[in-house]
Amino acid sequence: MDRMADISGNFSGNSGDHNVYGSNYNNNNIITGNSSSITNIGPIYQGCAFRTGDREAYRPYRIIPYCRNSKFTGRKHLIEAVKRNSQGSGHRRIALHGLGGSGKTQIALEYVYQRASESDCDVFWVHGSGVPEFSEGFRAIAQHVRIPVASAKTDQEGFLLNVKRWFEGPASGDWILVIDNADNEEDFIGNGGRISKFVPQGQRGTLIFTTRSLRVVSWQNCERIEVGKMEEDEAQALFSKRLGNWNTTGDEEKEAITMILESVHHIPLAIVGAAAFMSETQTLPSTYWKIFRGSDEQARRLLSQPFCDIQREADMTESILATYFVTFDRITLQMPRAAELLRLITFLDRQNIPEELLSQSGLEGADDPIEFRQAIGKLLGFSLVTTVKCGDKTFYELHRLVQLSLQVYLPTDELNRWRATALGVVSSLFPRHWNSWRDVSSAYIPHVLVVTKHSTDPIAEELCFRLGQYFQDMGFYNDAEIQLCRCITLREESREYDWDAEGRSRVMLLGAVSIYQGKADVAEKILRNLLEDIEGSLGPDTPIVLKAMDWLALALRFRGKYDESEAMSRCALEGREKIGGPEHPDTVTGISNLAIVLQDQGKYDESETMNRRALEAGERILGPDHPDTLASVSNLALILHSQGKYDESETMNRRGLEGREKILGPDHPDTLASVNNLGMALQGQGKYDEAETMKRRALEGYEKILEPDHPLTLTSTHNLASVLRCRGKYIESETMYRRALEGFEKLLGPDHRDTLLALNNLAFALQDQGKYIESETMIRRALEGNEKILGPDHPHTLAIAKTLASVLQDQGKYIESETINRHALKRLERILGRDHPHTLSSVNNLASVLQDQGKYIESETMYRCALEGLEKILGRDHPHTLSSVNNLASVLRNLGKFAESETMHRRALEGHEKILGPDHPHTLISVSNLALVSHYQGKYIESETMNQRVLKVRRMILGRDRPRTSSSANSLATLPRLQG
Repeated sequence: MDRMADISGNFSGNSGDHNVYGSNYNNNNIITGNSSSITNIGPIYQGCAFRTGDREAYRPYRIIPYCRNSKFTGRKHLIEAVKRNSQGSGHRRIALHGLGGSGKTQIALEYVYQRASESDCDVFWVHGSGVPEFSEGFRAIAQHVRIPVASAKTDQEGFLLNVKRWFEGPASGDWILVIDNADNEEDFIGNGGRISKFVPQGQRGTLIFTTRSLRVVSWQNCERIEVGKMEEDEAQALFSKRLGNWNTTGDEEKEAITMILESVHHIPLAIVGAAAFMSETQTLPSTYWKIFRGSDEQARRLLSQPFCDIQREADMTESILATYFVTFDRITLQMPRAAELLRLITFLDRQNIPEELLSQSGLEGADDPIEFRQAIGKLLGFSLVTTVKCGDKTFYELHRLVQLSLQVYLPTDELNRWRATALGVVSSLFPRHWNSWRDVSSAYIPHVLVVTKHSTDPIAEELCFRLGQYFQDMGFYNDAEIQLCRCITLREESREYDWDAEGRSRVMLLGAVSIYQGKADVAEKILRNLLEDIEGSLGPDTPIVLKAMDWLALALRFRGKYDESEAMSRCALEGREKIGGPEHPDTVTGISNLAIVLQDQGKYDESETMNRRALEAGERILGPDHPDTLASVSNLALILHSQGKYDESETMNRRGLEGREKILGPDHPDTLASVNNLGMALQGQGKYDEAETMKRRALEGYEKILEPDHPLTLTSTHNLASVLRCRGKYIESETMYRRALEGFEKLLGPDHRDTLLALNNLAFALQDQGKYIESETMIRRALEGNEKILGPDHPHTLAIAKTLASVLQDQGKYIESETINRHALKRLERILGRDHPHTLSSVNNLASVLQDQGKYIESETMYRCALEGLEKILGRDHPHTLSSVNNLASVLRNLGKFAESETMHRRALEGHEKILGPDHPHTLISVSNLALVSHYQGKYIESETMNQRVLKVRRMILGRDRPRTSSSANSLATLPRLQG
């Protein structure tokens, strides 16, 4: 691949290690004079001419093939490193090692000119790119130091050995010998290589090699100085010097220059080549950058443009990318397996390539640890790839310029073959099932994206589908949508695919992803169309039809169409029982799905029955520790929590957590979901300390295994905010709610249901702190968003309307609050029925605002209605029922019905103590209320005892400065005055 360069122009500079050696040495013309002002014209060795009999008078010798680079920039720390390693007595060997184009030759050149100006040592320079070039360099040295030149080819080896002996002998004195471009490993094997056997050793002198090969560094026993990219300020300065006096001071040009330099990784040769193109074609940096970033093809064309540099060896290539061709040739010749590995790497994403992706690639020898180390070591040794350690994992990175260069170097048939090979390798290693995905590093994802980009191969389509499944399970719904849409488009446009069950599965998963994106209306449309297409052709009782029904039921549930969702779930369940029987795992899944929609409708008893049925079947069929069985445990725990059966819910949650820790590990997302659910159960019991500990553990776990803006991480942040609010840590709670809200807005958009829920709960936290105006603003925004995406009659919309009514009530805006509560109640009665818990909650809220307006009789009627309904559907001891008892007691007190009020307060207190414990906040509220009604009846001692109890517990749990603690202290402080 070596080609002769047509040298022209004045683009000399800090361009890398491809240095033009010059012309014919045989004319014996020698240029004399000051080396810093000599130009590279004609014969290029410079120094002092000899006079017979006066040899020593014209030392020191200066045989340097290039003039000093007036545009040399930076690299001071590397020059200093060469100086440090050159100090001292004896023979010293130094190697400037690095990627082609990194500036090794220019550093060596600058160093020898600095050394020549500071001392009287002799300086010599030869080329190590091949035996002929090396021999010609030694011939020039021999002419200067008057060693007889060989007269015939048979004398060549003896002549070179004579020059070697001169360096090693006393006549040579103090010297520096640069062997430039010592890249061919075969020439430098120990002391017997075709060049290395002539390299001087002895007691004196400094040898400086410039090389791309780590083996040459090792074999020649050199102190290695690694030459990498330039620092940013150095790169900017070099570019400025090479481009000249153009006006590039504008912000657009400055930004373009920065982007260009970053894109070529601050490699000197690439900087010089880019500046040369701009200078020769009068192209502004902003225009160059626009072309460069247009596509990889345009970048390759730009970087393949030839440019001239008088300080590069004459037979070296003349474009940025072509500078690596000779290295590719050598690796292919010396170690074919390393060349194959490099070709594979070229068609992956160039960064963060897992070692196992290469060692398990199926390439010949890759699975042999010794052969693999030799192959990857060859690429590392030539600085084509670098190693990155992350914990106990090893990753590799390919230099961007090397990647582009190899894509130019390879013929079209090889390009296509290695693209297909890379696709096959990644497809074979990317897992096909969810239970393996947790073991897949996220570093695999960029490689899947690269190998499938622009490919229409069926392997790429199937790999895109698996990636879509991965993104869905990991919560990256937008990314999942992109992959699934691509699969569908490929199948629609290509004749290679049949629109079979695999094609339908792509559409179904797209519908599922749309649900989780908050686009339940879009999902409903997708899934209805799919069902219409396949139900007629396949029949209603086929697995894919039943699965589509399940997803459609979920979409309907998210849209608040609970009756239709329930009907769809029942239909799917019946079909599964028909084709698989009651004990089939798919049937158990159908039972769980139906239980969830029943729970949404407030049909808690039936939902509990279905969840218990699913759990019992799962235990029989799959065993107690199967992941699906443990999911049933968690579902049952949730319905028990909704029923107020907190002790049993806690027990089930602990069972689910222990099972998942055992089977899935402590950091699996499902395990962390169990941690969070247990925290909810503990929070419901008023065990706030332990609940907070659990929720912090869940959040820390999600942050560890997922991104900080992953939906599960944000949901966990939101849940932690809830328990902090219960603990009276209002400022931290508000901070966490805001963090969750910002994350949901960024990830899912301002109108997603999770975003709006976070907005609503943030409003609650603000309300707790008395920030009523901001709270009202937040709630109105959440209400508008829900009305927009779910409609005004969706239960979630009406729940937010009730929140708005509450904050208006706190501000004394009773009329507007009452209007909203009546509106919400009317719609909930129509949608969910009079006996749904949400409806009864709305009855309770309306009674509260009526009570605040002094409408005690109507308020009492509403409270009694709410209490009767809750006793009927939730039971006498449910926390919601007991809260309703407490509310009724308060309005009875307002009406002067103290005896009945006291009876109701005592019932609420006894119930709370029984199910929540004596120190739960709800229990303490009941104690405070009973103390108040006792006070009104003149039972001052009992009232004081009750208030003392509340104050003591609140000081212990919440602290002395919390609002509720202060309220208890104030209540107690008024008693002596009233008793007196």
